[in-house]
Amino acid sequence: MKVGSSFFGSTSSGFQWVADRVWKVEHAFERANATGVKAKSARTRIFAILLGMSAAYAALMVFAGKASLFNSPSQIAAMTGQAGARAQIVDRNGELLATDVNDYDLFVDPTDMTAADRDYVRGALQQIFPQLAPEVLDKAFKFRGRTLLVNMMAAADRDRILNYGLPGVTFEAQRVRAYPLGTTGAFYIGMTKKAGEGMSGVEKAFQTEIVNGAATDQPVQVAMDLRVQGALENELRAMAIDTQSAGATGIVTNVRTGEVLAMASWPEFDLNKPGNYAETFKRNHAAVDRYEVGSIFKVISLAIGLDTGTASLSSVYDVSQPLVIGTRKIHDMHSKAPLYSLEDVFIQSSNIGTSRVALNAGLEAVTRYYDALGLFHHADIELSEPAGPIVYPRDPKQWSQLTLAQSAFGQGMAITPLSYAEAAGAVLNGGCLRPLTIRKYDGKPLTCNRVFKPQTSETMLELMRENVLKGTGGRANAPGLRVGGKTGSAQKPARGGYDPTNLISSFAAVFPTDGPVDGDRYLVQIMFDSPHGSPMSNGGRLGGSVAAPVAGRVIDRIAPFLGVARKEDKFTTAQWDKAPIQAAEDVTGEDH
Repeated sequence: MKVGSSFFGSTSSGFQWVADRVWKVEHAFERANATGVKAKSARTRIFAILLGMSAAYAALMVFAGKASLFNSPSQIAAMTGQAGARAQIVDRNGELLATDVNDYDLFVDPTDMTAADRDYVRGALQQIFPQLAPEVLDKAFKFRGRTLLVNMMAAADRDRILNYGLPGVTFEAQRVRAYPLGTTGAFYIGMTKKAGEGMSGVEKAFQTEIVNGAATDQPVQVAMDLRVQGALENELRAMAIDTQSAGATGIVTNVRTGEVLAMASWPEFDLNKPGNYAETFKRNHAAVDRYEVGSIFKVISLAIGLDTGTASLSSVYDVSQPLVIGTRKIHDMHSKAPLYSLEDVFIQSSNIGTSRVALNAGLEAVTRYYDALGLFHHADIELSEPAGPIVYPRDPKQWSQLTLAQSAFGQGMAITPLSYAEAAGAVLNGGCLRPLTIRKYDGKPLTCNRVFKPQTSETMLELMRENVLKGTGGRANAPGLRVGGKTGSAQKPARGGYDPTNLISSFAAVFPTDGPVDGDRYLVQIMFDSPHGSPMSNGGRLGGSVAAPVAGRVIDRIAPFLGVARKEDKFTTAQWDKAPIQAAEDVTGEDH
């Protein structure tokens, strides 16, 4: 039902109610007179009727004025019984993300014009809408009744046409969902069907709240920070275009609360014009696509080794020769010494060393941690889109030592970026696995599903900071913000093995790495699908060249919004941009 017709229909119903009451009063007097009962004088009777009509009319006018002046389109739609009315969606700071608005259909009725007016109106419409075929106008002006000429016009366009004062031209309103920012936050916010039902994103996840909120004019507030979302999309888009990537994702979370402050996917699309884009443009890569994430998974693997006590900063690993398991060999591409400490394993991104960490911890312990971190399930978040992992064998009890070793450096198990963000959050927040959430944190006490000891988190934060200071993550450093991180560069699976020409290049950043281990801290996860060398990546296509700089620039921009203060740092921004990557970056893939 249209908003306009619903409102006036309701008002007309009100007038009909008044008329019915007047009719009943009148006939009551007639019955009284017919039965000989003494009635009021005619003057008194007329006065009473007019007084009742005036009161009812005044009440209707108050209702109409209030609806027009003080209520949003969503609330008007709810009051007039319109199906599909939805509340506004706002970010954590109250910035508008989605709302109901009226669009208009334009009708023409030649029977409402004089013969002299018809040629004038037809010419005016042809000038206003040059895209209208002449035969369409001819048909409309020959028809003896109303004809729909243009649909889904914005209110501003309707107002412009009303100024022409064209006789026989009328409009009907219809409620539509509008997204003021177009492409910004599209995958986070999601879409609705024409009937007003949520299809994806927040629109689907909070369907009941959004519908109920329309009746009370209460907006639905989400965890997104529009400023963080904008910075993430801007930097991700620039690098994706420059490197001609097939796709890209970015996620920013508060690891203490689990709030998803931003989530971006590229290519992107305009929520107001979804029909203009292929389905691939509307695919939320962060939630739907599953990747062998490569070496960023070593953040989880080394944390497991530390937490079980089978690894420590004083542990030493032999990386002088490939690690042979059955018929397979696990290599390091850039070993600098025959023996690595645990810090060396992390900073040099050693596949051999990481495999040994996992093997020392043991299959039962490692898979128990994976399960506790949710890695054998889809990400725990209100969204409906997240996909579960691809892992073989599906039953961890059937895993071989090779499967265990490969999983440790991010190969053989494909997960979504959201799943990685959820698991990594537990490594970085003092050891508590918390579900990701698109709902703004309300300040209530947080529950802790403990996976790691707080000391494990402290050690991993130190290792990640070291990796940015002197390892493969150097280009992610943001002066004064104590950034830590880990690079990843994984060959994509292909028929018969892995394709060395196509990489998933990623970076998992955390800041600040100092302060209370259970305090506010932020994960910035960046991932590019099949990037090519470009000027922005200094010709490289690995995680340290493509994803790390994006993470650093995002962090540099969003820190003021998140209240992270800068402290004195050794290098300026310009010096860090020119700083060489001090550790050679490893790649996971065939025979690695």
